[in-house]
Amino acid sequence: TASAMPVTDGMPVAWPLPTKQMQSLSTNKAVAGANMQIQGSSAGGSAPMGEPMAPHDLTHVRNVFSMLLDSQADGTPAAAKKREDISKRLEDLYGKLETGGVKTACSQKVLQLAKAVEAQDFATVSKVQQELYSVDWEQNKNWLMGVKRLIPSR
Repeated sequence: TASAMPVTDGMPVAWPLPTKQMQSLSTNKAVAGANMQIQGSSAGGSAPMGEPMAPHDLTHVRNVFSMLLDSQADGTPAAAKKREDISKRLEDLYGKLETGGVKTACSQKVLQLAKAVEAQDFATVSKVQQELYSVDWEQNKNWLMGVKRLIPSR
């Protein structure tokens, strides 16, 4: 639903809130009132999931990924389109890292990934990528696909 929030670590999985249309069939006024209050308070977007990444770490991640993005430019229209798609996905990642839109453990893994790419340690790159894919895929799949396309497979 539009008002469903991401699952918080250590908490049980939440039930989705009924929509206003679903709620119109409710006979319990107390539950209906509570649902409407929660729907109203969650309509503004989601709260940060983790800590914002430190500015110097974010700059480091940007520089490493920009270097990889620049190395993929070969002048063909297909490559330019791929590069533009990856760039949009990376901007999504940078925004989430800056505002705490990803869990702290995830942002630390992104930093670890950037350092491994910089060191050309592709065994660690592959391992960290797999760890990122297995955690919070639904919230992060947009930028994870961009990172996957960006990093050369070895």
